[in-house]
Amino acid sequence: MNTSRRHNNLLKLWLTLLVLFPQYSISESLPKYHPLQEDRVAIERSNAAPQMSYNVNKKFEGVADRFGNKDLEGAMDSLKAMLGWNLSKYERAVVHQFMGFVYVQQNDVDAAIKAFKTCVDYNELSNSQHQGTVFNLASLYGSQEKWDLAIDSLMQFYKFEQDPAAESYIMAGIAYFQKGQPLKALPYIHIANQKAEKPKENWLQLELAILFINKRYDEAIGIVKQLATYWPDKEQYWETMAGAYMEMQKDTDALAALNLGYKNNAIDKEETLENLARLSFYLDIPYQAAEIMQNNMDSGLVEKNEENLRLLLGAWTSAREFDQAIEIIDTLALMLNDGTLYIQKAMLLNEKGDWSGIKDAA
Repeated sequence: MNTSRRHNNLLKLWLTLLVLFPQYSISESLPKYHPLQEDRVAIERSNAAPQMSYNVNKKFEGVADRFGNKDLEGAMDSLKAMLGWNLSKYERAVVHQFMGFVYVQQNDVDAAIKAFKTCVDYNELSNSQHQGTVFNLASLYGSQEKWDLAIDSLMQFYKFEQDPAAESYIMAGIAYFQKGQPLKALPYIHIANQKAEKPKENWLQLELAILFINKRYDEAIGIVKQLATYWPDKEQYWETMAGAYMEMQKDTDALAALNLGYKNNAIDKEETLENLARLSFYLDIPYQAAEIMQNNMDSGLVEKNEENLRLLLGAWTSAREFDQAIEIIDTLALMLNDGTLYIQKAMLLNEKGDWSGIKDAA
């Protein structure tokens, strides 16, 4: 059975929109097998399984064929009939495990939980089979939003798991998160992201959200840099990176983040473009500010309104690009009845030494 695919499908049931909750402490005394222990040691459990009788083994082969052919009712009928046989504890455990798989395919989560729990209670399976069943239980409890039971099952899973997969950590993290304990969730989510074979965007987003809401901006920057590296075309990550730097009063780094996003053609939202131009102007890079505003006004991404034109005028003027500044004054003059614009134009013409132009402007 492709249990890993089933694990992923079940996990998707409860990777839903998440809401942040108040802070909680995670300090506590942890057993040696606990997933957050630095030098964790799992409890040894045998990976050997007892032998099945010939008849039982043949019957399971028939059940597996029905299951593979999507004859779920036929498979379940055979399994229920087997419970009337003179089976060993191990064989009964496998029957209940198989029943759990069938119930999952039939979307009968309550029955699947009962079957898997019965299987686990026999404590007869090999360690790999046992662990897969306990993991299934945790997934099913999570799909029902029974977070305490999901966590309890995961802690049982960790007892005997030498190298827990990233998926187990993210499940624990989400369970604590949904219980309203984001800071208790955080180390699990962080380890999940470290152990993931490939970066998982929604896992990284969750870690970033917890860090940001708790004002841990230094750590948040490390996560958002990963997001921007793997998904460089997503404007939100460059914005978030800049926002984190701004919260830390690192305006130059904030500008660098927005600049990099802009160079990657990831920034096209009007508000972000305006912020990039204003920050450039504020940090005494007026020519860059002017180019950003001019180019994006020309392309239609930034509106040619009074506020934006005055920003552009200030940028061209500070960059001593007087011809471009005068063009903006002429544009503004058509929009506004503002005599100070003509005075400003005359001053720019004076800077250029254009005496005849000054006379015309007057």
